[in-house]
Amino acid sequence: MDTLTQTIKIARRVILTVGSGDGSQQASIFRSGHRNIVVTFFDSEATVKSKYPRNDIDFLRSQSITTLFGVDATKLHDHSVLKEMSFDIIPFTFPHTGVANYALGVKGPNPAGIESNRKLIGDFLKSAQHILTDNGEIVVTLKTSAPYDRWDFPNFTTYDIEPKSHHNFQDELFPGYVHVSTERHSQGIRVKNGAAETFVFSRKKVNDKEDGGETPNNDLATFKLSIKFIPMNDEDVENFVSETLKEVVYFNRKNLNVLDIRRRFPEAIRPDTRQLNRVLYDMESSGRLKKGPPKKSNRKPTWCLVHRSSRSSIGGKASSLHSPTPETILLSTVQHDEHTLDMM
Repeated sequence: MDTLTQTIKIARRVILTVGSGDGSQQASIFRSGHRNIVVTFFDSEATVKSKYPRNDIDFLRSQSITTLFGVDATKLHDHSVLKEMSFDIIPFTFPHTGVANYALGVKGPNPAGIESNRKLIGDFLKSAQHILTDNGEIVVTLKTSAPYDRWDFPNFTTYDIEPKSHHNFQDELFPGYVHVSTERHSQGIRVKNGAAETFVFSRKKVNDKEDGGETPNNDLATFKLSIKFIPMNDEDVENFVSETLKEVVYFNRKNLNVLDIRRRFPEAIRPDTRQLNRVLYDMESSGRLKKGPPKKSNRKPTWCLVHRSSRSSIGGKASSLHSPTPETILLSTVQHDEHTLDMM
């Protein structure tokens, strides 16, 4: 096939994105030259714009890109518009239910978060297969650090699709794309190459039986996330620090220094002191943490959370330094666990 023919065929492929976050990856795909794209969001338009004040929704619309809101990634085949269509590529980049990765009083990754995200991915794949073209691909991208490395894919015996390939996520393919979490006013981050893995699924191939019949190829039915361990990135460390310090406030315990906090991490994902110190001071500079007096045993400062309402809206600095009350911590935890299917 000559290059021109190949290029035309690629340009004609129709892409459906789900859990589209702030729309920056979709805008990047468009700017790279692809026009046949349908962009969907789990939340309402008002909620998306409230969560992510810096978003690409208006840009996508200005380019006549179809944008749909209130779309559940696990019920694509039942959606009034999508069920009448078929797609060549269906990517779900950094899926997440919004259930906290690390929960109050739970050591290590939150089992409820792991289970909810396993179900999300399984239900998404089961739904997406119904609107996939015969030669289409479903593409799921996950971080490789804990707890994401525990989100095993389902057994594909009862599915019409199967794993095709997997490779490192290539951030440079999406200039302008920033990864945002499900939390409101999430700060977008670049996901470094090697910190995420992309998994590709396609329709099952059929093999001729000896009796002339056909049966699905289930050789890869037990496909799992078998990826090398990569230390926690700064965002994951921040999340764990926040949950740990919430627990300190809620149970009225003494403030912790960097060594105390580090000991709270499970050994398998424990960051080194240099990384943890960097995260703590970054959180202080952004007004999320307050530095306290050191313990008698050493000179290392202790740390506590800053009440959200005490932060100034100018420059992200804290205007006053009051520790949150237990009631505030409980409210924050409930809001963090709010179920949503946008990208984390």
